[in-house]
Amino acid sequence: MLECRAKPDVSEPLMAETRGLGILRFFAAAAGGDIVCRHSLAVARHALTLAKALAVQEVEFLRDLKAGALLHDIGKIGMPKRILKKRGPLTGLEREIIREHPWQGYQLISRLEYLREAGLIVLYHHERFDGLGYPFGLARNAIPLAARIFSLVDALDAMTSDRPYRSGRSFQDARREIVRCRGTQFDPDVVDAFLSVPVLTWLTPPEKPWPVRGSPLIH
Repeated sequence: MLECRAKPDVSEPLMAETRGLGILRFFAAAAGGDIVCRHSLAVARHALTLAKALAVQEVEFLRDLKAGALLHDIGKIGMPKRILKKRGPLTGLEREIIREHPWQGYQLISRLEYLREAGLIVLYHHERFDGLGYPFGLARNAIPLAARIFSLVDALDAMTSDRPYRSGRSFQDARREIVRCRGTQFDPDVVDAFLSVPVLTWLTPPEKPWPVRGSPLIH
């Protein structure tokens, strides 16, 4: 779990969020464009909603959760666009390349002190509660709470968003899939908190703070 200092510097949350958005702007322009922005903004907002449903109130935890959500796929910078934009199934080698992005992203942002905790979300966001995720195969509470929160909202947005190779699923269909994966892919407590939030809260679209054109990257 991300640790919170007892007396946070009130300037740090603003600095981390502002710089996080600046890095996201660069990432979106360089790698994926408008859909990358939309996805990152949506999952950041959803992650905060889910954290609050879990009664998390620590300012620094929420700040780091938001920054990590905004930057979770930054490790895809530099990966071959022919793989990132591929419309068909990936080969085994291509999947292995994609699976490097959590570590690559962590390496990029963990050097920055104000994003170090957010970097743990970037690193662990593809871990699974049952230990079958990557890059380390962590399980249960060995996965930081922020990453367990984020993995659910990341999957929710991925399932309900259109992709070049498929249409997005309905929210209710995605909700059923999340319930089905309770205790395997997702932390049961996080799933229960998700179910406690009114459906309309999840369906409100995020604001788009800047126009960027581009093609979607695979999730």
